[in-house]
Amino acid sequence: MQFKGDISGLDELERQVEDVYFNKLIEIGRDAVIYAQKNGEYKNHTYNLRNAPGFCVVRSGQIIHMEVGDDGGHPEAKKNTENLLIYSEKPQDGLYLADGMPYASFVESKGYNVLSNSILYAKRQVNKKIFK
Repeated sequence: MQFKGDISGLDELERQVEDVYFNKLIEIGRDAVIYAQKNGEYKNHTYNLRNAPGFCVVRSGQIIHMEVGDDGGHPEAKKNTENLLIYSEKPQDGLYLADGMPYASFVESKGYNVLSNSILYAKRQVNKKIFK
């Protein structure tokens, strides 16, 4: 079967669809960080853990957007999360969430929610807002 017609606008249409998709991932990432900050189930002694959740969006193997939910007073928390997002392996395009404080996984292992519920929240939002 042979197709005859003008397909000159398809590349631009594909780019526009991808732009909408990745912009939606950025929106979901922001919401997931806010969710993590508001729903952490741990005592917050230094506020580093609460200010460390962050995300990045990867497109074509490159980080196109990165944010950390720091309130401006916790540079160590922000730096740790940025480093984790920049230097960790990202095998495919998409949304990546992280908390760069070294003890975040220890707090999670004790049964307190640091980031795990936020990841589930982000997955629900992807299904709701992108794959509806």
